[in-house]
Amino acid sequence: MTNNDHTIDFAEKNGISKEMLQIARKYALSIVFHTRGFMEFAMSMLDYLGEDYCCICKDLYYEFYDVAFTNGFYLEGREDVEKFSEEYLLNCYYQEKEAKRKAEREREEEFRSNVDELQFLIDECRNSDRFKQLLDFVGKFRYLAPYNAMLVEMQLPGAKLVLTGKKWREEYGRRVKPNAQQLITLYPFGPIQCMFDISGTEPIEGVKAQKETELMEEWDECLKRVEGDIKPELLNRLINNLPSYGIYYDDSLLAANTYGGYLMPYKHTIQVKIGDELIKTSSRFMISVNHKQSDTEKFHTICHELGHLLCKHIYYNERARRHLNIKEEEFEAETVAWLVCKRMGISNPSEQYLAFYAKDGQIPLCSLDLIMKAVTEIEEMIKFETSIKTGKWYQTDKIFKDFVDDVFKKQKRKKK
Repeated sequence: MTNNDHTIDFAEKNGISKEMLQIARKYALSIVFHTRGFMEFAMSMLDYLGEDYCCICKDLYYEFYDVAFTNGFYLEGREDVEKFSEEYLLNCYYQEKEAKRKAEREREEEFRSNVDELQFLIDECRNSDRFKQLLDFVGKFRYLAPYNAMLVEMQLPGAKLVLTGKKWREEYGRRVKPNAQQLITLYPFGPIQCMFDISGTEPIEGVKAQKETELMEEWDECLKRVEGDIKPELLNRLINNLPSYGIYYDDSLLAANTYGGYLMPYKHTIQVKIGDELIKTSSRFMISVNHKQSDTEKFHTICHELGHLLCKHIYYNERARRHLNIKEEEFEAETVAWLVCKRMGISNPSEQYLAFYAKDGQIPLCSLDLIMKAVTEIEEMIKFETSIKTGKWYQTDKIFKDFVDDVFKKQKRKKK
């Protein structure tokens, strides 16, 4: 019997469904290479799944022996792991849970001093239903930048269709009503702009205008259009932009179909486009993706791992890295991946996975600011070729910046 078969058999005997086992496996793969040994792995699994799943922690860890060995990782041997009894693991979990409650209260106070986090720490926003409502809104309003969609939803929950006064007037023959609520959003290369929901507009007298019911029917039809799968050219553009972020992409991970991939510091020769030349240099990270996955699954995995990088769970500059617990890191990264997929109208495997973070009705502490900025940046990577100077690698890593600037100087001298 394989490790995999044994886990399935053991889970069934302990009343754990195949569906729940799949969720547990996905989370286990996401964290196993980020934890320092079995004990931290087990505590992270219990933090996500709850104490009822203590019985499968060892089996899930054992499942990764072959995956880890094949891909050059070391995991603790069975003799070391078997020293930890289920009772001991649960006692450690209860102690850690209490310590985390105290630590979270302290971190909330620290977060409150940060303007970017202030809105999110309001109890209403940490409520899982309220958070899901906000994410659905941002996912639905694809024509708005993620950050602007978030700002609109916070100012007017339940907004239906939001445009600038100019657009309402010139494209739809509607004008803004007196005293209509102004929705403040950010403007590219400028400070702010005001937008208005359809409920704050009315037809302009003497101008042919679409009725509100007709507009909303068109909008509803637009929202129903779901492509299902990622287009190959969009996936390829995203992958081709990874070197500009110092990322070596590897899709040869040998693992079962349910396993996704991981991000880790890694040095490998990559080529980056500097000016008109492709220059060889050494990567900072590797995104490794299961080669058995479909293109859409690979796309989701890449977005998840980029979420870790852009939310600064792992970063170019150690001083800028944020120190969150594993559950908080995974929640932020998966939220980023979910939103990117939702806004692109493609198959989204994260619904149930995300819901499991909020079994107690409250989601983990996280930064909506960084999540929305990460989604924005990934969307740019999907749409356009990333110039070397606009990527986080150049902007954050002084050594790499000096290297790039030196190449540009040499190119300039050659042209003279």
